[in-house]
Amino acid sequence: MAGKDGTKTCTDEGPIALKGFYGLADHPNHGIIASILKRRNRKFTLPDEVKKMCKQVEEYKTAADHLHQSLMFMLVENPTTSKQLVENVRTEPNLRKAAAYLRTYDGLNRQGRKLDSKEGKELESLEPVSKLLLNLDAEHERRVRKQLENLKPLTKLIGEDYWEYARLRKVYWDALEAFDDAVTQQNKERTEQSEQNTANAQKYRNECRQKLIDFIGKSIFDQKTKHADSVLKFRDEAVLYHRAMAELIPYVEEKKPENKSAIKPPSSK
Repeated sequence: MAGKDGTKTCTDEGPIALKGFYGLADHPNHGIIASILKRRNRKFTLPDEVKKMCKQVEEYKTAADHLHQSLMFMLVENPTTSKQLVENVRTEPNLRKAAAYLRTYDGLNRQGRKLDSKEGKELESLEPVSKLLLNLDAEHERRVRKQLENLKPLTKLIGEDYWEYARLRKVYWDALEAFDDAVTQQNKERTEQSEQNTANAQKYRNECRQKLIDFIGKSIFDQKTKHADSVLKFRDEAVLYHRAMAELIPYVEEKKPENKSAIKPPSSK
């Protein structure tokens, strides 16, 4: 069954729902655990408690991932750079390129380019503008790093905690299969050894189930406050960022042209 965004919804058909991942989750580094996403032919019915919790995790992670990707895009305004921003901090080179261009142009001007060849008037130096652009670029990069630090709890949810949940769910699913195999074998053999194997498989299944439930509760649900706080810090820092960038730009008061007209306005009688 597909959701509104075209992704698969959480089902009991495999160790983990096959979803369309976003942000950090689709990074090549996560290929080592791609096997987690494989579906199995067997169909089990997860306990209602586990099924409900897994569905909540999937929905929460998808929403958090969309939000995280949007915030990354806000920082650099480039879809390609934003997806790599967590592991490779870099900003767009627009300001640096503009500064380099102005310095090159300024150098050519000093070599003889004139604004008005008749009067011999040179262009004003563009070095102050070049320095301003570089200062803006440095401030932007500093703020980007600060924002990445603010979003660490949300980044950890997407890049680490979710995948640990996925691993534990796969382990639990494998334990369900192992228990099913043990029960099938016991029904065939009816021996003391097969009964012991079934008991061991049942114990291991219950342990895996409890580990999954505990992890979801402590590492995901109990961390929602930290996730929300990180987004609020991002918002506050965004306000300070725009203020800092504006303060770097010097305010130049426009000079009003002097009124040199010899015609005086008529005086009122």
